[in-house]
Amino acid sequence: MSSSAKQAQDRSNLITRAITALIGGPLILIITYVGGVPFFIMGLVLAVLSLLEFCVLGNDRQMPGNIPVGVVGVVALVFAYTSHEYVLVPGITAAVVVITFIWDSLVSQPEKRLERVGMTTAALLYAGLPASFMILIRALPDGLLWMVLIFMLTWGTDTLAYVGGRMWGKRLLAPSISPKKTVEGAVVGVVGGFVLGLLTLIAGEKVSPILVVMAIIAPPLAVAGDLFESRLKRYFHVGDSHVSGLNIIPGHGGVLDRTDALIWVATLFYLYFVLSGVGL
Repeated sequence: MSSSAKQAQDRSNLITRAITALIGGPLILIITYVGGVPFFIMGLVLAVLSLLEFCVLGNDRQMPGNIPVGVVGVVALVFAYTSHEYVLVPGITAAVVVITFIWDSLVSQPEKRLERVGMTTAALLYAGLPASFMILIRALPDGLLWMVLIFMLTWGTDTLAYVGGRMWGKRLLAPSISPKKTVEGAVVGVVGGFVLGLLTLIAGEKVSPILVVMAIIAPPLAVAGDLFESRLKRYFHVGDSHVSGLNIIPGHGGVLDRTDALIWVATLFYLYFVLSGVGL
């Protein structure tokens, strides 16, 4: 591809990304503001889509996850977890393991059944638990503020890292994992994400030493989540995580590509609320 053609493609991708963000961002914020059933449905849909994407990551290595079992399992897990029926979660996970093992022993390639069991179980937990965490966080008395804080920390870090990398990026952050991410971009993203998080805490009158520390930890964790998902894609030889024919986020890859940082930051805040005795 010529230099001019590549520049034109980059401009086109940037425009597509911007249009998608301008439509999708406000829509997510509106649903988050409404909360309740609409937010639960959004969380459940994201969990199912994330599971689908995780399962197909293994296609090139002939070890995809079992999609029918995984979808039923992730729906059951989200319903159980958000209903505070935590005792059911190990049983659901065990059922997914056993059914996938039997299914792939009888129907699919038996020599790959252990790998497929592993992929299905990993997809179940990686997609289902963070979605459940966010639904439970939104249901808290100040749940709207907490979700906005999580969004600001993740979206702010991701967006500003992208901008910082394009403007000042020179030194590669992790070339063997993600050849486009730079140290300069990561620094801009981490600092910018923290500032946006701090401003959100100030606006919500929730500033406290522990929450400021959380706002400091979250942006680097968001960067780590992004790198982790990049490492997964590199291991499984895929460019982005979307399912063929189901690219619902044009210009941004798949759902996992957009929620990789969110998964880690939401989990951090969920653990904070659990340990602080909020009553999730």
